[in-house]
Amino acid sequence: MTGAEPNTGPTYGFHGPTAISCGPNSVQNNYFALRFPDQVETQAQRLGDVVLAQWLRESALRGVRGAESIPVRWRERPDGRFGDHPDPSALPGALPVAGPGAVPVAGNAADPGAFADAFLRLGQRRLVVLGGPGSGKSTMAVLLVVELLRRMREGDPVPVLLPLASWRPRVEHLEAWLERQLLREYPYLSAGTVRLLRQGGRILPVLDGLDELPADERPLALEWLNTLEVGNPLVLTCRTEDYAAAVDRAEVLRSATVVEAEPLTAGEASAYLLGSATPQHQERWRPLAAALTADPDGPAARALTVPLMLWLCRTAYRRPDPGRRPEELAERWRLPTPEAVEGHLLDSLVPSVYPVGPLPPPQPGRRAAGRWSREERNRDPERVSRWLGFLARHLERRRGPGLAWWELGTSVRPVPRVLLVGLAAGVFVTLLNGAVSWLEHGFAVAMLDGLINGIPAAVTFGLLHGIGFASRGAAPEPSRVRIRLRERAGQARARSGREILARAGAALVAGLVGGAALGLMEGVGNVMRSGNVSYLKAGLVAAVYYGLIFALSGVSTAVLIAWLEAPVTIASAPEPRDLLGLNRRAVLLLGLVYVPVFGCLVSVGRLLVIGLLHHGLWGVRMVWDDETAVRAGVLSTLGIGIGALFSLSAWGQWILFARFWLPLTGRLPRATLTFLEEAHGRGVLRKDGAVYRFRHDRLQQHLARSAGRRRH
Repeated sequence: MTGAEPNTGPTYGFHGPTAISCGPNSVQNNYFALRFPDQVETQAQRLGDVVLAQWLRESALRGVRGAESIPVRWRERPDGRFGDHPDPSALPGALPVAGPGAVPVAGNAADPGAFADAFLRLGQRRLVVLGGPGSGKSTMAVLLVVELLRRMREGDPVPVLLPLASWRPRVEHLEAWLERQLLREYPYLSAGTVRLLRQGGRILPVLDGLDELPADERPLALEWLNTLEVGNPLVLTCRTEDYAAAVDRAEVLRSATVVEAEPLTAGEASAYLLGSATPQHQERWRPLAAALTADPDGPAARALTVPLMLWLCRTAYRRPDPGRRPEELAERWRLPTPEAVEGHLLDSLVPSVYPVGPLPPPQPGRRAAGRWSREERNRDPERVSRWLGFLARHLERRRGPGLAWWELGTSVRPVPRVLLVGLAAGVFVTLLNGAVSWLEHGFAVAMLDGLINGIPAAVTFGLLHGIGFASRGAAPEPSRVRIRLRERAGQARARSGREILARAGAALVAGLVGGAALGLMEGVGNVMRSGNVSYLKAGLVAAVYYGLIFALSGVSTAVLIAWLEAPVTIASAPEPRDLLGLNRRAVLLLGLVYVPVFGCLVSVGRLLVIGLLHHGLWGVRMVWDDETAVRAGVLSTLGIGIGALFSLSAWGQWILFARFWLPLTGRLPRATLTFLEEAHGRGVLRKDGAVYRFRHDRLQQHLARSAGRRRH
């Protein structure tokens, strides 16, 4: 494969020794060997074409190739702290050095071809790319992938860039994860083809973002990476401080050359701004370039020596605008500190990474874009900024570790949240009971019957949600279902006895309160229908009966479900979408357990309570025929199940708030999770296990302040 020319499929040709001889009557006889296509080579070349097209498009969108490449210098670490040899340059085929620990032109991101040449000269093609936030590690990985693909020849491995954020070393083998990611990103491949390519050494993993794994799993990830066969090529990127912490607890990546980004100088930033501008626009940039050179320790120079900020500067002032001049960044009276310069530039981050314009056509062989990309993203920077600002303010108020999908509901203040949970449960129960009564008695009775059941449900589940949140101090976390009685080592255990007792206590209180409220409302409804006040006494008796029945049934069901349910260790959980699916399946499975168990317990509890109270209380006789009992059991089972879903489960909270309320009020888009994935892919967010974080603390603070100004 040469350049970006597409591979058109298998070819057939002549191969091996060919002989030409002349027979009788000068007839020419040709002898040749027919070469059939190598299927592994064909698939490797096709994958290379798809990956090259992918990253050529992405690098063009990011503006990181050609004249716009920021000249970040990369040098080999001279201290040997992160390598397995005291003198890394002593390794066979190591990067050439021009002095102690220096990498010459081959380490300049503005010349990725030389960097790729240096990588290919390594005896062990294993590279660790380190740097601080915004230093250009991911950009260097993209450039390296493109250059290696341009040089790819028959038999070479295909470099494939894969974000590490979705890997969980504690629960998934490295090779299984690699195969899963390849199938996910390039769905035209079959599982057999992926395994054939990987086992044949035809995949060069370029793993971006070791720092996006949970901190306690990074050492384990290094151990798994070191189990790859000796000689397998590999590229790994990570923040320097996070790699240092990981190698303090595990071995470094063996036989790897370690390079680290060097800070840009004010002179390099100045030269970049002038060199990346076309001749017609260089005069616009000259005042800022001169100011950086004249004041290398000034606020503008200190901010623009960070590659991310330099890229934002170039992007924000790309188009001529009389009201926006590049030299305003160097005006100390306007922007007196580096933080002020950064904040000014961060205003342009969202418009830069969400450019306005039509979406490009889908790429052949690539995974289809998510629903956010297809339906909702009109590339309106104002809307995207508003959504990101809301998330930033949510994180500031919570002071939590990151953006977790199951905690988005906590962005709503406690009282409105309790009211909304109660309202959702009450509306569902009202509609359910009203629909059944409408079929039996007509609209007027249906409205009254719906309210009789809906109001107690709203009060009960609203209070239950509030009490549960107050006792935990947090939103309900995702859970899974224990299928086995004895768990394998490393899996989450069943809930503790204390947790099970707490669930039983909550069910007891909820059953007593909900049943009593239902009985009282039933008495009030009968008074309204008949005008006979004596029905209030019957309502009090019904309150006792219902309270005892629901308490007995609720406690038994809650204990069973709590025993079947197991918490998920968030630090080692899968990526957010997979965790959401896991919890959804858990809730549905537990629902399949809950419906028959609770329904049977209500029927049995009815008989026990009626027998215990001798069919009556305070002179009022309770008579339930079988039809009434079945109707009450089915309706109460469904109503309580939906109420528990909204008030007690992480998935229910996600549906109610992230999928309904927050989009309805304009604070988040409808496809919230896809929006978060998109923001991660565009570098606004980063993953830390099953949660998201903003890429930089300064970005989060800036977006939160901007959102606060919009609110006022």
